[in-house]
Amino acid sequence: MIQGTTKTEELYRAVMLDSSSSLKDFSMDRKKYHRKHILNEDVKEKDSVAANLGRLVETMLWEPELFDDKFFMSTVAYIPTGLMLEFVERLYEVTLDSTDESGNISRSFTELAEEAYTLSSFKIKFEQVLKKFIGSDAELYYNEIRQVRSKNLTVVDTQQVATAERIIETLKTDPNVKHVVNCVTSQRYDVKDQMQVEDYAVDGHQFKSMMDRVIVDHEEMTIQVYDLKCTWNVENFYEEYYLYRRAYIQAYLYMRAAEWMFREHVDYTVLEPIFLVCDSANYFRPLLYEVSSANLYDAYNGFEHKGRKYPGVKDLIEDLKWAHENNIWNISKENLNNNGTAILR
Repeated sequence: MIQGTTKTEELYRAVMLDSSSSLKDFSMDRKKYHRKHILNEDVKEKDSVAANLGRLVETMLWEPELFDDKFFMSTVAYIPTGLMLEFVERLYEVTLDSTDESGNISRSFTELAEEAYTLSSFKIKFEQVLKKFIGSDAELYYNEIRQVRSKNLTVVDTQQVATAERIIETLKTDPNVKHVVNCVTSQRYDVKDQMQVEDYAVDGHQFKSMMDRVIVDHEEMTIQVYDLKCTWNVENFYEEYYLYRRAYIQAYLYMRAAEWMFREHVDYTVLEPIFLVCDSANYFRPLLYEVSSANLYDAYNGFEHKGRKYPGVKDLIEDLKWAHENNIWNISKENLNNNGTAILR
């Protein structure tokens, strides 16, 4: 039997190594990377509904015993959406910024609400927003997230859990993916969920990875990494997620992580990763998106699609190492070497 590394997600997050997520942060927003991964600031993530649902599906599917460690079941029937959700999130943020270590809030609720209103996209008057908020499920939700987010819990409602349950049922029964989802450890297979690999090197830089599902086939002598994605556009995953969310960085690092993890199993072949993509609305059937060797080559070296350039892992690591070595985060190596002159392209 092949053994894998398993820890709680909290312990994994505590390991101070870069990951595909942090490298993506660096590639898209160096200021965010600097604040979050160098200064260790509590940077608020703008989690999408699909992303949160994806985490919910992963946990309920492969680690149901950890549900209470990751989620808090809301008492409200429906978590607020749209502009009211935006207002609640802004209100939570300004409340947090005005709260000291002892839990004392330095400003009145009206002051906090007025600032949240200014930061939100509401066009109706503040008094109308406040009237809709006070005594509603939105106010209950606001009080809940204040209590549980400090414990690194995500608030979910019964509707979201029900949706996750329907998605899981689809994943377990759909002919496209059920052979992956239902695979269990046996004489032929070793199945590892949330496999954690730490301290592997790519171009001299140390990384960590947490892979959703790894299936070792002892008969075929192959090792296959799967990553579950929950998205609103299954059929257009390549452009809407693989490129837009730069999941190609994840695919490349997962390949390297698996090769390092199973480096002693010289008779086994580590296959290119596969994305298992489900629909956040559970309408479209789930699909398996296979990553090719050409995709991995592009992911490492960089590539262009429809006139837009996507930086490769090679250059990103080089730039990241330079930023670390010189403690320079507010300008790229290229632009500094060009004396602050950049070319429009």
